[in-house]
Amino acid sequence: MKKSILVLLIAAMVILGSCGTTKKTNNNTDSTSLNDELKDRNRANVSLLQRITQMRGVVLHNNLPVINKTANSFASAGNQEPLFVLNNQIIGNSFYSINGIIDNYNVKKIIILTGADAASYGSQGSNGVIKIVSY
Repeated sequence: MKKSILVLLIAAMVILGSCGTTKKTNNNTDSTSLNDELKDRNRANVSLLQRITQMRGVVLHNNLPVINKTANSFASAGNQEPLFVLNNQIIGNSFYSINGIIDNYNVKKIIILTGADAASYGSQGSNGVIKIVSY
């Protein structure tokens, strides 16, 4: 008799313990965070040069990124490279200098500035500005 009461009590505890509240999950948040995580992981597979040239208005000229402002912008001689700015610090007009400073997987955002936005950097920004923000 005592055994059967004990078994019933244990069964009742198991049943009551399993009857908890259900947790609702937001599928949009889960998929967004998954997409962000995948982008972060795949960022290391793409070089900094490829990431810059994927930006609108940037083309490769002599294997260097150049901001294409007009149709005949490649006709002039001289340095056509844009100004590179890393975390609001001016690095210079050479892609190789910025490429040696930062790894591509540490780049959070790339911003292309032309025209009046680039004019705030003076004559150095005459060929445009590529701002890089890191983590």
